[in-house]
Amino acid sequence: METEALRILLSAATVLVEEKVHSFQAALRLGVDGAFGGDPQHLATTLATMPDRDTAETRHFLVLYDRLPHGTGYLDRLTDPAAFRQVLEGARRLLVECPCNEEGGPACHRCLYLYADEQYIERVSRQAALEILDELLGTDTDAWDTKKVGNTDQIGLDGQVESDLEARFLKALRGWVGQRGDAVLEESGDNSAYLRLDEVGTVHGWRLTAQRNEGYTRTDFTFERVDGPKQKITVYLDGHRFHASRRHNRLAGDADKRNRLRAEGRAVFQLTWDDLDAFERQTNTAESGAGREAAEPVWPPYPRSAQDLAKQLYADRGGDDLAATAFTDPMTMLLAYLRSPDDAAWGRRASAMVGGLLGTGQEILVGNGTPDQTRQTLSGLLDAWGRTDGIDPAPVQGTGTLNLFQTCDQSGLPVAFLVDAATGHWSALACLDDTALDQLGTPEHKARWRAWLQWSNILQFLAHDGGDGIQLTTATAARFDISVLKAFGGLGELESLVVRYGTGTPAPQPVPAEASNETPLEAAVRDLLWDQEILEYLDEDEPDAPLTRLAHVLADGGKKAPAYGYELGERGWLADFVWDHGTPQIAVMAEPYDQGDEESDKTWSAYRDAGFTIRSADDWLAELDALLSVLPDATARPDSEEQSAAR
Repeated sequence: METEALRILLSAATVLVEEKVHSFQAALRLGVDGAFGGDPQHLATTLATMPDRDTAETRHFLVLYDRLPHGTGYLDRLTDPAAFRQVLEGARRLLVECPCNEEGGPACHRCLYLYADEQYIERVSRQAALEILDELLGTDTDAWDTKKVGNTDQIGLDGQVESDLEARFLKALRGWVGQRGDAVLEESGDNSAYLRLDEVGTVHGWRLTAQRNEGYTRTDFTFERVDGPKQKITVYLDGHRFHASRRHNRLAGDADKRNRLRAEGRAVFQLTWDDLDAFERQTNTAESGAGREAAEPVWPPYPRSAQDLAKQLYADRGGDDLAATAFTDPMTMLLAYLRSPDDAAWGRRASAMVGGLLGTGQEILVGNGTPDQTRQTLSGLLDAWGRTDGIDPAPVQGTGTLNLFQTCDQSGLPVAFLVDAATGHWSALACLDDTALDQLGTPEHKARWRAWLQWSNILQFLAHDGGDGIQLTTATAARFDISVLKAFGGLGELESLVVRYGTGTPAPQPVPAEASNETPLEAAVRDLLWDQEILEYLDEDEPDAPLTRLAHVLADGGKKAPAYGYELGERGWLADFVWDHGTPQIAVMAEPYDQGDEESDKTWSAYRDAGFTIRSADDWLAELDALLSVLPDATARPDSEEQSAAR
């Protein structure tokens, strides 16, 4: 039958909560009947899904359709945004005015129950419907905002997938708490909740809030301790396609932003869709897990024999809970930390986890080496990682106490680790390939990405046990300053981050290798100009544009921020990025040169005539090594007051 239908794309966060789906479905019919008058029996609603061509995710729709052949023209009216808004406002008014508000029930047959499917009637509530309507229409201010598009295929799911993960995280947390007698989750309805965990008579309370804007990054969830020493735990929920694919390669930037949160004293946990899937299957909290094939596990990261070695190393220090803490999926590890947020104990677990790598097919690079020998060998390894290859493991033997190894975990992720025989302190560096485009997006790379995130979840605690845990990518490996490592007498990686980014009292600095008039604070401020004055806007307006990707690479590479929106000469020829002091002078354009466009031709000619090397952002990305070699570092002083003013 051919008829009229109105298809409404539902947000992914709504779809994961059945109460919201069925409540909104009933509220829509309530509003339609109120707008049209009476009860148009020929109108009906149903839920439908279809695959999204770009993301491989699922689009969920609420379909309002006419049962009569060819339709009656009712639904055509609702394609007008003002008319559709009137329907939603009418539904909200009827729900607010319904007598069941005073009767204490979730809804009644005078409002939502009249339109609810009998099998879902217990899941329908006035409150759930009002939350969605208030979000669409606004409460204190007018939130209604529409934009005409050709069809729903043009509504991207990038944000949907992220909100999907956030909703699924909350759903998994609710399910887990509901199974336990030692955990309570109280949701306040103001975008926050309180989680209480009882650990052998000691109750740890946490306030949970969603989506915090930290200026340079937006976190997904934050746990703040409410009954003890001040502690914050930040949680990121990463979708593979939007963080680790060829189209969306944000790996180096992700690592940098999360390191900066660690510099503020936070613990940072990173979870993926597959991690939540594994947790739901393990805890039997999944409602539809059977419809999705489980991903291959990447954790524990090494075989049983290596796990036994790690457990023995941990037992030697009085611990016996690795199986329930460090060898678990990321969600379980997060909950274990919330239950027992003792950083020193987690540092011992992290050291044992790294020690377990001795039970893998590791290769010794330095045996009983001196700091200089080990530093030189590790520097060569990081340079090789930057070229996406390894080094010939010709072991160096010395007369010191440092032992350096390289290996790969079961996902194939490269890991370098070292132990000081004199102190028993462990350090480790895990490196993910983010420069070989033929690897990004493959199942093998996805497995390494998941392992890389989980390694960073545990390695962050090495700083609390005398060592260092480093999260690198091939784009950043060669530039990492290994002199900060404690094994080489440095301040420590976390401590160096505190000096650069932290808001607390910086730890004492090691003597730099080269003299500089620059203080770490000055360098950090100039480096932050990328985030404060450039990326804040690019990430919001054009997160996937070549200019934004180039800006992230240059910021992550420690390069000085450019003049943003630079105007040349009296005519004010505009370029997006300009470095106009030094040789050569560099200009970056967001769009490629277009000879057929008079404005483009004149602008590019003006910059060439003024002595600039000018390229589009795409072209500079293709010549990245050349650009990095000529741009000034963030630690270089501005050449003039004019440059500072321009920036």
